[in-house]
Amino acid sequence: MNDSAGSTREHALTEVLRSHPAVADAAVVTGEDGRCPSARIVPDPDAAPVLHRSAALEAAGRLGGLAWHEPAAGVRVAGVNRGETDFLYREIFTENAYFRHGITLPRGAVVVDVGANIGMFTLRAALQGPGARIIAVEPVAELADAVALNAELHGVDATVLRVALGRADGETAFTFYPHNSVMSGRFADAAEDFDVLKGYLHTGRNAERGAQLDRLVADRMRAEPRRVPVTTLAGVADGLGLRRIDLLKIDVEKAEAEVLEGIGDALWPRIDRIVMEVHDIGGRLGAVLGQLRSRGFEVAHDQDPRLLLTPCHNVYARRPAAEAGPSPETPPAFHGGPVERDLESELRELIVRRLPSAVPPDRFAVAADLVTADGQPTPPAAVPDPAGGPRAAALARIWAGLFGAEAVRQDADFFDLGGDSLTAVRMLAEIEAELGEGALTPDLIFTESTFGALAAAVEAGPLPGGPADR
Repeated sequence: MNDSAGSTREHALTEVLRSHPAVADAAVVTGEDGRCPSARIVPDPDAAPVLHRSAALEAAGRLGGLAWHEPAAGVRVAGVNRGETDFLYREIFTENAYFRHGITLPRGAVVVDVGANIGMFTLRAALQGPGARIIAVEPVAELADAVALNAELHGVDATVLRVALGRADGETAFTFYPHNSVMSGRFADAAEDFDVLKGYLHTGRNAERGAQLDRLVADRMRAEPRRVPVTTLAGVADGLGLRRIDLLKIDVEKAEAEVLEGIGDALWPRIDRIVMEVHDIGGRLGAVLGQLRSRGFEVAHDQDPRLLLTPCHNVYARRPAAEAGPSPETPPAFHGGPVERDLESELRELIVRRLPSAVPPDRFAVAADLVTADGQPTPPAAVPDPAGGPRAAALARIWAGLFGAEAVRQDADFFDLGGDSLTAVRMLAEIEAELGEGALTPDLIFTESTFGALAAAVEAGPLPGGPADR
């Protein structure tokens, strides 16, 4: 195809993309090899405000080591890895783990989110109770960064405290699991936490056991020791001038008793509702239930069916006189316009309708603007190309067996296709059966989750029968 024809095609595609109401500007660029074009999209600040803000935040260098994840249609958040973001969204929004047993939010609620992780519950509370004031407590720097970024992205009034809560002020040792941050904590125990995660995975549908599961769990549980500051909930309330706490949420991985001890007699009567995860170790569940009842709460508890092989329980406490807010029949929706996955789907459909003979862009990328510092248009980053070698071909067969032949695309994402930790175990088992142990690092499935990236990683290894396979 000559340059003139290529330019005409790019111009036609660009005009179609610009006609979408959520697109403020667009550019289509064809690679030097003349193959499929790629598209760069500037979101419209009014029709796609969250996508627009996320592009601006990334351009300003605010994303750091985090990444944008989209666990559901219309949802975009910053997180540490896609698997955990999907888990948190499913637990907090889809399965409504916290707003049960009469737990609601009154108007203008004050919410304290202890163990905020990336801020998924903070977002849920803000959507559940418009106008809520939220204090998010998270001692891990990377996770606290995500809370702050997500609050800013979604316009949430949240104060982020980068501390742990306990029975007294000070400092403490803390174990951070970078690949499984939801189990990080002050009282982490490698063997115990390994068994908890393995038990969780064993209760999943079509769960598989074996060496691959053990390796995946071990990879997720690699630990980093940290030191973090500690304060008390009473100190937080005094420092921020909290006259009441309408909802106290606690998820601190075996440190829940210490958080309760740091409330203090003066603050207890000003807390109306508590929802918390309790690790029933040494009779702790019964002790916590008794303590809450003695403080005047009505209490209930349940256990996620997937946690039946673990000591993890959810406890719900509410004062009988607490004002009842609206009961959530369905999870509240995000209202920020289309996110990247939604917008790309809509743009592809638009191209098919307007230019049925055109080849759609093979890649879309969202950006704050279309040009670099030198004024030149910048195409999206290329998807890794495994060059079609024998190991990548083996992954393609395995991938097709899991997700279908049509899913063997460079940009196809493991999680978007419905993959989860159990799917990862099955895929890892099949890869190692064909290519040998060590052919793929388990964590790459969670951090580099597209087929192209995984195929490139697999292809970079030795051929079957090479040193790594002996």
